[in-house]
Order: sequence, then structure tokens, then C-alpha cells
Amino acid sequence: MVPPMSSQLIRIKLVLIGEGAVGKTSIARAYLGQTFTRGYKATVGADFYVKRDVFEDPVLGKVNCEFLIWDLAGQPQFSQVRPLYYRGARAAIAVFDLSRKETFYALPNWIHEFWKNAGGVWPLILVGNKADLRGQRECLSPSLGKAYAEKLSKVLGVEVPYVETSALTNYNIREAFHKLVITLLAYYRKKFLQRMKK
Repeated sequence: MVPPMSSQLIRIKLVLIGEGAVGKTSIARAYLGQTFTRGYKATVGADFYVKRDVFEDPVLGKVNCEFLIWDLAGQPQFSQVRPLYYRGARAAIAVFDLSRKETFYALPNWIHEFWKNAGGVWPLILVGNKADLRGQRECLSPSLGKAYAEKLSKVLGVEVPYVETSALTNYNIREAFHKLVITLLAYYRKKFLQRMKK
């Protein structure tokens, strides 16, 4: 993928990764405009969604995107089949539950799994989901997510954003995907410029 003209359609295969019950499916469905449904139903293997959207990039202006969204099951019993779904993925949204610290500390394993099976250190963003629980339950500080995003930014060479979302209230859902596109384009611009210098 090279930096496109804004009139082109960018097709992006992305994976939603993270522990079970962090809200990956709810985030995908909220982005698709579906109504939030209470009650947890585990994803079996993976779910697949397609969504077209138009975003504003600071360099290119309007950018037309088509997301091929693979929502990967977070339960350990699906670890053997997940590598199949990473093939061709060039971006990820790494999700944790703000009210469950163990889901945050599991993120390095998920990101390693993504980079290993997708065959490269590809762009991603961090999402702390269930922001609607702040004030109701003990939640992780935003500083933790921001600090980890800064560490990942040094590895990737472009900014890795940290976004807090709520699939229940639709808070920052589209913003998360917008930030992913900006990160993705920044990544490819950097790679393109590096090749030009050689």
C-alpha cells in the first residue's frame, strides 16, 4: 500500500484483538450503526464485517476507506485458529476493558500475536473500552493507556493513539477508527519517504 490520492478507495483489513468480553464485537457493531445489546455472547473463532467511511486526513484531505473488520475471539481455546485470520491484516485495534486491569496487562501478548502472524510490525491503536463505567466501578487511569501507547509509538515509528470508548453510549467509536486511518496513513507515508531516500 502506498499513500493514495484522496479520490481512491483504501481497502484495509484490520483485526480487533484483546481478551474475551472486553467489547470488541460491541465496538464493531456500534461502528456499523447497530443497536447495543446487553448480555455477553462469546465470538466463535471470528466475526467479519465490512464498512465504508470517509475521513479527513491532515495531509490528503478526504479519504475514502473500506474496512474489512475481523473481530477475533479472545478465549484461549481459539488460539490455534486465530493465526489464519491475521493473514493480510495491516492494522489492528487492541482493546481492553477499563474496569478489568488483567485485560490491559494482556495487551503485549495480543500485539505480539498480531505482528507475528500478520508478518510485520503493522500500525495499531489502543482502545480502553467501557468508559461508561467510570464513576460506577474502579477503572484504570488514562495515564496507563497513554504511557503504553507512547512505548508502542517508539517501536512503530509513528504515533500510536490511545482512545477511550463506550460501545454502550457510542462514545468515541467512530473517532477510534478515524485515528486508526490517520495512523495507518502516517505509517505508509514514512515508509514511502524512506524508500525514496534509498
